[in-house]
Amino acid sequence: MPNVLPLIQPVPDHADLLLQAYVTGRDGSDYRTSHPDCPTARPAFSCLMEPQEGDLVLLASPTGAASGHILAILTRPGAQQASLTLPGGARLQAGDDQLRLQAGHLHLDGTQSLDLHGTRMDIRAVHAQTTITHWQGWFDTLQAHAVSIQYGAKTLSATLGRLLSRSIESFRSVQGLDETRVGRSSTIVQDHHQLRAGHITTRAEGFVKIDGQKIDLG
Repeated sequence: MPNVLPLIQPVPDHADLLLQAYVTGRDGSDYRTSHPDCPTARPAFSCLMEPQEGDLVLLASPTGAASGHILAILTRPGAQQASLTLPGGARLQAGDDQLRLQAGHLHLDGTQSLDLHGTRMDIRAVHAQTTITHWQGWFDTLQAHAVSIQYGAKTLSATLGRLLSRSIESFRSVQGLDETRVGRSSTIVQDHHQLRAGHITTRAEGFVKIDGQKIDLG
């Protein structure tokens, strides 16, 4: 009867054996195991978690092969730390209530919004570029240190309770009108004070006083 198949099929020579073993060390991309039938193995493509020494792992050992594959990590003693290697080389590390993502290029895309919340936020970069259509910011305290600052704006408007500015030298150039309106004004110059204009008009509704050791008019 050629159509009748035996219930127990013969095991082919390339069949995989499922074994359990402990990871005892690492040699490059291969890991050493405690099982004599599969002394070395490397993680399978589906095993994204990076094995560590002491892990109890599930092995697939092809018959007659010198090396097998680590299918999964069953248990891990000690501290619960893990390193997840994603296809392409990106790594995700977790442990001690910390999470770290390493990649050559990292993109965060939020179709609607992207929220970042934290007690403290540190950003370090050699070069940073920001393009924002509308920006709003609220600060209790703002401190900034820079070697050189250059900015351009069509209109700059600032509302301040008190403005304190200290500089070694100050240069300002205005092409159009420069108008200042204050309640009171006081100018103290330690050295020479020079004012040059095409026309000068000085008006006072009250008293005008000019005091000096020598006054030249004309």
